[in-house]
Amino acid sequence: MNAKDILKINNRLREKLTEENKKIYEDMLVYIRTNTNKSEQQTEEVLLELLEHFVAAQSEGKSAHDIFGDNIKQYCDEIIEEIPGEKKSVSLVFGAYLLINLLGIMSLTYGTLGFFFNNVFHMGSNDVEISLGSAIVNILIDLFLIYCFVKLILKWIKSSTFNEKVKKKWVEFLQIWIVCTLFIGIMVMINVFMPTFGLEMRIPVILFAGIGFILLIISWVLNKKYRITK
Repeated sequence: MNAKDILKINNRLREKLTEENKKIYEDMLVYIRTNTNKSEQQTEEVLLELLEHFVAAQSEGKSAHDIFGDNIKQYCDEIIEEIPGEKKSVSLVFGAYLLINLLGIMSLTYGTLGFFFNNVFHMGSNDVEISLGSAIVNILIDLFLIYCFVKLILKWIKSSTFNEKVKKKWVEFLQIWIVCTLFIGIMVMINVFMPTFGLEMRIPVILFAGIGFILLIISWVLNKKYRITK
């Protein structure tokens, strides 16, 4: 079984836990899974083993603290230390998939909307002038900012586990909204104030849609071959 198959078994078996135990286990699950540098396969195997042990102990009337001790977060940290790191080849494939998928979505969206607004509302132009050097730098900076954003969100999710005091939904929404707005604002400002340099090119806007479509097909092939999300 690969990690995705184990995940499906985990989702079904988790329903056998009581609401209180399910909440504790799901905190453990999130806390352990948010360590993206660890082997996904080994992580899911460990989580399933923990769950099976939890379900068996629950049937004997044992509590989570009877099984995992008084400091469950420390117990999870010890488990994380034992999980081997992800193979470089797997990390490279996953990173390539995310990069190609993201660029495909951005390119397809930009090309489709640009073509639509120009031909329906006569806004903008069917051709776009770009400076190759500044365009590449912009893309690299945007990708770095997105990486930082994802790491920050994962850290925030991890920090939200094992908290007895539950935050109000509107507070969580406001926090996420502020962070998202800040990152989008930084990306927009960088793109606006980036000086133009490099080879000047004039490209039909619809070409971006075609490139985006091709990139999404490539990401779909990668996903199907390596079962990245399935």
